[in-house]
Amino acid sequence: MPDANVPPAWEYTRQDKVSLAMMGNFSTSATAGRFQGLGATLLSQLAQTGQNISQSVLRSTTGKALEPAELAAAQDRLHSHPANSISLTLKTASGKTIELSLSSQDDGLAVQAQVSGGDLSDDELNALNAMADGFQSAIDGLTAKPPTLKLDALTHFDSKAFASVDMKTSLKLEDGSAQTLELHADADQRSVRMSGALGNLELSVDLKNAAIRGDSAQQAKALDGYVSQIESARKRGDGDAQLLSMFEDAFKTLHSNYPDTRASTAAKTVSSIELTDTDHGLLTGLGDFSASVSEKSVEGNPARPGELDTFAYTLSQTTQSKGRDQLNRTIVQDQQSQLTASYHKPLPGGQKLALSTDPASQNYLYYQVSDQASSKASIGYKKGELVDATLSQSASQSTRIAKYVMGRLEKDTHMPVSTSRTQSFLSVLQQALQQDKEAKQGRGTSTLKDTLAGIHAKVLLQSDPSKLNG
Repeated sequence: MPDANVPPAWEYTRQDKVSLAMMGNFSTSATAGRFQGLGATLLSQLAQTGQNISQSVLRSTTGKALEPAELAAAQDRLHSHPANSISLTLKTASGKTIELSLSSQDDGLAVQAQVSGGDLSDDELNALNAMADGFQSAIDGLTAKPPTLKLDALTHFDSKAFASVDMKTSLKLEDGSAQTLELHADADQRSVRMSGALGNLELSVDLKNAAIRGDSAQQAKALDGYVSQIESARKRGDGDAQLLSMFEDAFKTLHSNYPDTRASTAAKTVSSIELTDTDHGLLTGLGDFSASVSEKSVEGNPARPGELDTFAYTLSQTTQSKGRDQLNRTIVQDQQSQLTASYHKPLPGGQKLALSTDPASQNYLYYQVSDQASSKASIGYKKGELVDATLSQSASQSTRIAKYVMGRLEKDTHMPVSTSRTQSFLSVLQQALQQDKEAKQGRGTSTLKDTLAGIHAKVLLQSDPSKLNG
């Protein structure tokens, strides 16, 4: 045990806000307590002073005060290789770099904040200060038990002041493994990657193709639709509620508050041809993305090691445009989802599941689920006339249930269901476009808006074959 008479060793003797916050937090051992309010305080102090910050506090583990050389080495290790680390890197629109880090381990707590590339302007300092609470909110979520993702303020940053935001965290868990997170956001993309005790999630949103994005109402409907799909996948695959909740939160965060349209340095997937309201009616309204979530596989039955409990789910959207000009072009938007899962459940009316090598415990159902869904919208123009408006969709679900009683297979049921449909909206759109044209000339009433809304409701991915048939 450390000697209570040996005082903690501070890197600098200061009474600034950061040092006072560290002094208060150092008495607790929990990671959440160590970092409580510290991220916001560090960011605010940098924003208020514009001065680089470095501070650490170390407790002796030997009962003796560290020699100066030992202390310097220990401080360096604490800053560079701690058990728990959080870093935030901001690139300003003017080319400067802001780097912040928080480090913690059993015997130490440290922070650093530095600016390179020149002094920050008043506007940059104000924008930095405005991010303090959001940075702390992200930290609080990640250090909570169970963890949550509160990343809105970091992905929806002030684009006039900042060009990019990167956050990286590594937090030691009770079993010795690490919970890690990497977040990146700039004008072209947003991404989140997380790995932890429950499993892994990875999401990336392409922001370059602003033309394919719909209005806020259309985006909200698409987001609701996808969240519903994620929830359905969780139920069908018996996915972990906490992991899927974080996946949903990350999905909504990355797709919310898209940045204002502005010039991008990256190559575009969709050309700069302007899309019409008709085009948007056949598109989701969201930016292209890829998203995946998976649980760590578990051997759920000691008597049958091959019977794993698993869950893996992927979602994606890609959009491609071809054509030489506004009058002659095609757009294809493809949505895909895939679910594979396996899990154990007790027999209906049976005892609580407690599988062991004892045959008396081997009364259960073993589910194996494999689902796929797709939705492909195709739009085409020739000499300015709409010549193609097609939606092709498919959904398949495979469910296999093995029933075991006293460890013996009594029933093995396989239930595959699939359906597909292709719809052409060409004639209904041509009619609505003609009515809209006449309405603008004072003849009749336009139904185009209602027609497009009705089509958009059918465009979104649907993983349930029965609903696709409906």
